[in-house]
Amino acid sequence: MAGNLRATHSAITPPGWTSISDRPLTRIKDTMSEPKIQDVARLAGVSPSSISNFLNNRMGQMRPDTQAKIQQAIEQLGYRPNNAARQLKTGVASMVGLLVPSLANQFFGALACAVEAAAARHHCHVMTFSTFRDPERERAVMADLLAYGVKGIITGSALSDTEHLAAVTSRCPVVAFDIKRGDESHQRIATVSMDNAAATTLAVEHLAMLGHRAVALVTPPPYTLNRQERIRGFKQAAAAAGVKGELIIADATDGPTDLHGDTRLFELGRSAAARIVTSSAHPTAAIAINDMMAIGVGVGLKQLGRRIPADISLIGIDDIFFCAAHDPPLTTLRQPIQAMADAALQRILTPDEPADGALFAPELIVRSSTATPPQS
Repeated sequence: MAGNLRATHSAITPPGWTSISDRPLTRIKDTMSEPKIQDVARLAGVSPSSISNFLNNRMGQMRPDTQAKIQQAIEQLGYRPNNAARQLKTGVASMVGLLVPSLANQFFGALACAVEAAAARHHCHVMTFSTFRDPERERAVMADLLAYGVKGIITGSALSDTEHLAAVTSRCPVVAFDIKRGDESHQRIATVSMDNAAATTLAVEHLAMLGHRAVALVTPPPYTLNRQERIRGFKQAAAAAGVKGELIIADATDGPTDLHGDTRLFELGRSAAARIVTSSAHPTAAIAINDMMAIGVGVGLKQLGRRIPADISLIGIDDIFFCAAHDPPLTTLRQPIQAMADAALQRILTPDEPADGALFAPELIVRSSTATPPQS
């Protein structure tokens, strides 16, 4: 089963590879054969069935000294159970698949760590894949995960086309970040999400309280639900606060086109800075759709001679690690990543429960990148 998996862990797909199915994962074999269950039994002086019972926690009336002998033999030989074979025999999976757009985006790296921490508490392991927001790649990864027999799949793709996710739910539980549950095809998909509209609402309200009356929102093309919801929250909050809101959509012409996946967000943000400073709305503050883009905007503004926050305030969304290291430290909206990961894992572990949606509130983290607007 494990031999069906493809090499998909690299941060950047090599030229000419169109999907993960293009090339099989090369197996690396040790020069020495790995110890087998029979070797452990022979060293411990028990039957192979006793070893199997020990490994599967079916020790029943097994004497403590026998358990100690088995454990000592396992450690002495360096024996590792064949989890794939055990899964075939018992029908119980211990592996969870995690799909993210790109681990180059530090938010998704943090999400992967949070999912692994949640899985470890339930004695599960996680296989993580970058899909680069490519639907075909996502489908191919899921096909391999289903062939492996994972316990469930968590996806952070957030693409609008999620019909393939609904199809996967007939094979294993699926938890998706940031999809709508409105239509029937999504009712079998459990969802976990931050309240994205609330994030930009809090950002606008914070800036309005500081006295800003013209604010820009910088975003890539809004083809994911979380971006659409953040734009909606921005527009509604700006109107309610009497703030002039300007939407700046950074498209492919705003930056280099040879970067892969979410690694482009920084460059798109840096390129979009010029549109902020030349805007006829004269914004005194900018909100970026996420922290990766906000850091790029900040670099671009500095290159154009603008000071943060003396000339223009700046806010991001996510609260990735680099926010605190940014100069100046970046005000942002924090996503409760660990709580979201815990909720996703819990749904995977309770497949008989009805699929539902878990919505988490963002938290405003005020740092040094926001201040009162400059005096005219």
